[in-house]
Amino acid sequence: MVNLNLPQETLDKLKWMINNPENTFCFLGFTLNLITGDLQDVLQQNVASPQVKDGTMYQLITELLIKYASTSKPVKVGKLVNFKDFSGGYAYENAFHRRVVEPIVKIFGKNPQNLIKTAKLIGGKQIEYGDCSIEIETFPEISMTIILWTDEELPPTANVLFDESSGKTFNAEDIAWLSDLTLWRLSLAQTLMS
Repeated sequence: MVNLNLPQETLDKLKWMINNPENTFCFLGFTLNLITGDLQDVLQQNVASPQVKDGTMYQLITELLIKYASTSKPVKVGKLVNFKDFSGGYAYENAFHRRVVEPIVKIFGKNPQNLIKTAKLIGGKQIEYGDCSIEIETFPEISMTIILWTDEELPPTANVLFDESSGKTFNAEDIAWLSDLTLWRLSLAQTLMS
């Protein structure tokens, strides 16, 4: 367990946004205690040596939570858009594709059912797009949709879409970081399933 040292103002705003009597904020297989600021990795709670994405992971999570709490309560609109459709996203589309989309194909392209299984471990659900697809609520009301297409004669391909309302809470860079964090959690969940 790690204490994120979030400002009390952020913890209070998160409590208001989710209205959870248990005072916990759950996202991507983590549980944040909204009283103490302690972050528990539920995915790795039974692992002797929990894995950390990199040295800046907790700083990134802290920054994303502060930004999320600094806006009005998000509400999904149900319209899926590409990363490039967010302000500033077009300029970073190629980098986003290399950083997020290509690894999804590499990790899950040969066994798309693992994408569904791992998504469920971090709060995702199967949906009906492409040959295999999932929706993950990265933060409450901030969703990410991953679609895989597989064909015996063609290499697998993927696409990542977001609810259009995500751009009201996060800029393109934040969405890229949140996507990167989500991909790491999916990859970690797959490793832990093996």
